[in-house]
Amino acid sequence: MRELLLHADEMEWTDKSLEGLSEKLLWRNEETGATIALIRFRKGAGIPIKHTHASNQFMYMLSGLYSYPDTGMLLRPGSFYLNEKGNAHGPTVALEETVFVEYYDGPHYPERPSFYDNDEDAR
Repeated sequence: MRELLLHADEMEWTDKSLEGLSEKLLWRNEETGATIALIRFRKGAGIPIKHTHASNQFMYMLSGLYSYPDTGMLLRPGSFYLNEKGNAHGPTVALEETVFVEYYDGPHYPERPSFYDNDEDAR
């Protein structure tokens, strides 16, 4: 594949097994596990526990308010967030319906976290 064009506004949101979380997967490298996706959290939803990732995580906020209560970080439209591989972070909660672009430069998790009930949701 040399080029890819998607119209994300025409794609359907895919619900994940974590209540209130859905995504539009824009790209995945099957060899490395790297992904780019639009992520949506409904108001009140979030990641319930502290967790780590198996690669670097990057997020750019498009809309909403997304909070990391343990550290006091609040992401808002225009915020850029980087979480380095292996850094324990979370929990999180969406204070409003929230949409962000999320990029992982490799696999998402070292093992499936307890907040997902299947391996596909953790990819």
